[in-house]
Amino acid sequence: MNWAHIHLVLTHIPVIGIGAIIAFLLIGKIRGSREIEWVGLQMFVALALLSIAVYLTGSPASHQMRALPGISRETIHRHSSVADFAFGGLEVLGALSLGALIKFRSTASVPARFMSPLLALAFAVLLMMIWTANLGGRIRHPEIDGARSVERTSML
Repeated sequence: MNWAHIHLVLTHIPVIGIGAIIAFLLIGKIRGSREIEWVGLQMFVALALLSIAVYLTGSPASHQMRALPGISRETIHRHSSVADFAFGGLEVLGALSLGALIKFRSTASVPARFMSPLLALAFAVLLMMIWTANLGGRIRHPEIDGARSVERTSML
């Protein structure tokens, strides 16, 4: 196992995790369940911590990939730049979730004036994670660039 492999294995955690947690929190909000809301916030904190490993494996993986023929440094750089923002957003989301767990620990629920913007941030981070994953996939999978390039190749 090498850094690129470890990064590829771990990279699915934040992308799938954040979407699942958003769905979980929305269910909790609809049901009015403080327990589901509470667990969702804890899961955001845990995801932010787990994502540190994904982020830290990115740099060694990129150095390894740059040595391979046919790999575009520009594509790696685009993925890395967007990953910085997505990771930062996820860490802010985790910190705000931890803050909510501490600040609202003795209330019946987290107030909507806090929870609604938190969910909006979570959705924005989800979109950044999807974009990051897509750019990462393009490093080694040219078929991701769209059906047009695949169709052109098959027509020739």
